[in-house]
Amino acid sequence: MINDIRAAIRTQKIILVMSPVIVEEIEEVINRERIIKLTKMSKDERADFMGKLIERSDVTAGKQLLQIVSRDIKDDKFLACAIEAKTDYIITGDEDLLVLKKYEELKIITPREFIEIFKKVK
Repeated sequence: MINDIRAAIRTQKIILVMSPVIVEEIEEVINRERIIKLTKMSKDERADFMGKLIERSDVTAGKQLLQIVSRDIKDDKFLACAIEAKTDYIITGDEDLLVLKKYEELKIITPREFIEIFKKVK
């Protein structure tokens, strides 16, 4: 199933969306010592990963929301990006986002829920 999702991303049946602040956060996280030990990725491999991730994503301007929505204000960047890009879903394991279930027309679901949806439309 994971390979099916990767293929769908490569063929743009699924579009990844990020904003500059999300790119910064991902880059910061993959360069944490704990993550480096876990992934065993070299500096070049991490840079290559970021390049490919950005290459396969639509990057929005990253406008901020007019009001605080999530329990954790740091998560509002994901809502703002998704709204700006007019996406259908945010796929996350973050409880602060999942408790919202929906924001405007945007559905907030777990990876497992997304896989179930993906299986039906694949």
